[in-house]
Amino acid sequence: MKLELHNVFCCYDGYPPVLKDVNFSVSSGEICCLLGPNGVGKTTLFKTILKLIKKQHGEILIDGENIDHWSPGKMAKHMAYVSQFHVPPFPYKVRDVVLLGRINSISYFGQPTDLDYRIAEEAMVDMGIDHLHDKAYTDISGGERQLVMLARALAQEPNFLILDEPTANLDYGNMIRVMSKIRHLKDKGIGVIMTTHSPDHAFMCQSTVVMLQKDEPLLFGSCTDVITEKNLKDAYGISVKLVEFFDHKGRLMRMCSPIID
Repeated sequence: MKLELHNVFCCYDGYPPVLKDVNFSVSSGEICCLLGPNGVGKTTLFKTILKLIKKQHGEILIDGENIDHWSPGKMAKHMAYVSQFHVPPFPYKVRDVVLLGRINSISYFGQPTDLDYRIAEEAMVDMGIDHLHDKAYTDISGGERQLVMLARALAQEPNFLILDEPTANLDYGNMIRVMSKIRHLKDKGIGVIMTTHSPDHAFMCQSTVVMLQKDEPLLFGSCTDVITEKNLKDAYGISVKLVEFFDHKGRLMRMCSPIID
């Protein structure tokens, strides 16, 4: 299955387009990282894909079908969204928070079935949080909460996950744990689009990259093609050195090292 954007113009009502001629695609089992400085339209692009704001021009297709007239229910069967911040309003148990991912599959006056509970449980196992089953969501760490949100989205059984800075405000250990689980989603055949401020995340996932720059055409391609010292300089206005090394499995990897005067 493939999510495709063709010549999409993203804008808010009454304002000039924030993004023009957006063209890229993400297939099942692929990760695509959105990079770019603040204010270039990453959140606007997400809202357009999710139909939270209306695009001005172009087409967004899933498996070749235009999503313009899809109902919210049909959208939910194909795409799940995990926001950057989630403030827990009540001390729900973790299992109940994850079970909310099944809400689109439950009738208005219905109750969760054994199947719904099993899918939610499998999502917690996939994210490595099944040991938090009976913990109050308000009592777990920020990294654990992010994994709970990923499990809830996974329980929705979508084809694509839209993640808005999934490692924002996490310490280094939790950032690595969350990134490891996101890579696991790729292995499950789920397409992932995520925003991040760290080019290294794209290298970790061996993802494709959409790099947005103000008043410039977007760049789209493999992480090794798009994340170059020149492109990072153009996008962020800083000098970066790309460092190559072999990981513990003998794979050639890259990471960014900023040049600080």
